[in-house]
Amino acid sequence: MAEERQTNTQTALYQTLGTLTDTLYLTAQVVSRPGEKELLLSNRVPHGEETRAFFSQLYAAFTRREERSDFVDLFSAGQDFYAIFRYYEGRSLAESFRDCPGNTEKRLTILIRALFRVHTGGTDLPESVQCALLQPENILLDQEENVRLLYQFHPEFFTGNVGCSRWKETAALMEFMLRRELKNPYHKALRDIYKMCQAGLYDSLPPLIRDLEKARDSFGQSGFIPKAKAFFQENKKRLAQVSWLGIVVLFLCLVVYLITSLTGGEKAAGEPITQIGLVSYGEGQEEEGSIQLQDPTRPPEEEEVAFASLPQPEELLTSEDYIVEPGDTWDSICESYYGAAGYAPAAASYNGLDTGREPQAGTVLRLPMKDQLAQYLED
Repeated sequence: MAEERQTNTQTALYQTLGTLTDTLYLTAQVVSRPGEKELLLSNRVPHGEETRAFFSQLYAAFTRREERSDFVDLFSAGQDFYAIFRYYEGRSLAESFRDCPGNTEKRLTILIRALFRVHTGGTDLPESVQCALLQPENILLDQEENVRLLYQFHPEFFTGNVGCSRWKETAALMEFMLRRELKNPYHKALRDIYKMCQAGLYDSLPPLIRDLEKARDSFGQSGFIPKAKAFFQENKKRLAQVSWLGIVVLFLCLVVYLITSLTGGEKAAGEPITQIGLVSYGEGQEEEGSIQLQDPTRPPEEEEVAFASLPQPEELLTSEDYIVEPGDTWDSICESYYGAAGYAPAAASYNGLDTGREPQAGTVLRLPMKDQLAQYLED
């Protein structure tokens, strides 16, 4: 009787506002606490042979990770257990990108931010929860296009007959966001990353995120001819349906653009990347013999000789991955990682960046070990 009274008291803390999913294996409801405006998401999962182990994994994960801001409560009530999370509203990726709108760089950026959010919000959770978080309908975008997660469990992952694979669902999300590019032979880098993800060759999400960032950055470095080739590859079916007059107008516009580029345009800054993960493609650009221009009106800046002997990341130094959080700066990162903000220029130089521009949230940095970096600072 005492246990039943305690259970009823716990469930009475939440008032049901609406039901999202109601099946034999799962009931997901939008709830709230009496007197509070904050909306919550309640996942009710009946106790079973598989779900008892799932409940234990959830309990262990959330008792170890107090910094999980989306988590609210976890308790058992009779023959069921409940997982309570904050409820976010917004358009899901399933709604916003059903027709694959927008350019490749924008969709790739949102995909990178979504994977980073799943990584930070789903680490150490049961694989069935990670699979649920990777569903397009559970990844939301608010008005400022911030990525939010809807911790709505999926009933098919509790039947015991289907199961799930984190990398299978990650590849499915990548295919959903980039299905147009994955069919295009020009986007070989994205196709190679997708195949590696589908085969489960990545050991975690940060390396995948880093490769996707390299592929995204390469789009801005390609020249006019590759861009024009990619444009015609993506739109050849539509162009075939355009009238001859439209084709003539398009051709004249391309001629004007080409003449303008040859007479007054600037040369492309670089070539596409040559290495993504385990896959090599294309030809790299040699940087030897490049010309450095200097503003004669500005006094020459002193070179920091201490960093000139730093080797490339793949040579001598041992480094660790660090994912930039919102609000991080070079000084705060080095203060937290090395214990001193004075390491900021060296850490930025090691990553090929400048301390004058703070790293963006979601960027994966490589930070050398403190003792090794200090050795080069003393040289």
